[in-house]
Amino acid sequence: MIGPHTALENYIFKAFNISGRATRAEYWWVALIMFVFMAIAAVLDIYTITTAHVTNYNPLAYLTPVLLLLTFIPNTTILIRRLHDAGRSGMWYFVNSIPIVGPIWLLVLLILPSEPEENQWGQPPHNPTPTRRTGFDAIKEPAAGPTTAREARAHDARQSYATLLKLDREPSPEEVAAQREQISDYYQTHVLGRASA
Repeated sequence: MIGPHTALENYIFKAFNISGRATRAEYWWVALIMFVFMAIAAVLDIYTITTAHVTNYNPLAYLTPVLLLLTFIPNTTILIRRLHDAGRSGMWYFVNSIPIVGPIWLLVLLILPSEPEENQWGQPPHNPTPTRRTGFDAIKEPAAGPTTAREARAHDARQSYATLLKLDREPSPEEVAAQREQISDYYQTHVLGRASA
């Protein structure tokens, strides 16, 4: 899952990009961060208004309108990319203009899960192909992956539990030798570029 740092980085560097996809995590991390910034800006603006002796009628003298102007385009583009990720066209953004029902409908569309397969807007972002590899077996080439995301999660959970059960036990000399052989093969093929003999 994408974290807040990567989500904010994508938000900034893809500010003018309406093609591609943005996961739920990417969209909602940015929404949370923007909510916090807007709340801080609103509190500072209220403090400025209540403590000022002279009222300033220039809207750009306050943080909230400036922040709204600066984030309008990036907020729109990430929303469109999120709709693409859910398998919807960016034109669904305009459902928001329907009174009362529109914003609720748009919220439901933004909450929809990502399409797991490639759609007309590209591959699912941040979705590595699941493999059946763990521990030193990860050095080998990937095996055929599970057919569904549910199988991948179930398989990974069982492998993790099996690994935890083996933590206290010392590896046998055969296991150590096999691990060293795997590391050597990996080093030969991937680092030195030579085929193992």
